[in-house]
Amino acid sequence: MRIAIPRMGEMVAPCFEYCSTMAIFTISDSGETDQVDFPLSSREPFDRVRLLRDQDVDTVISGGMQDFYEDILRANGFEVISWVSGFVEDLLHTYLGGRLAPGTELPMGNGPDSYSMDRMTEH
Repeated sequence: MRIAIPRMGEMVAPCFEYCSTMAIFTISDSGETDQVDFPLSSREPFDRVRLLRDQDVDTVISGGMQDFYEDILRANGFEVISWVSGFVEDLLHTYLGGRLAPGTELPMGNGPDSYSMDRMTEH
């Protein structure tokens, strides 16, 4: 499984079309995660769609995107979860746990380690 998250630092980027880095995670059957960050020099959203297709991405998790681009991604077979906010790693773990839905806002705390996933699942 391959998951793409547009990122701005450690956070999900607020806009798919204008992010400068796309993190692509490969999740193996054993649950191991490999990450590759792609710097994006083009602001053309269709270049982003091509990158996702070329990298065999299954799912896109995004802070936000125009409906037009979300429709294009879905029409090309991508699962899209948009309008989320939080740290990239926390969003990824929440998705893998089956708990990420459009509009999810994860606590920010003071960094990725300040609000561990263990604490989030204790409730």
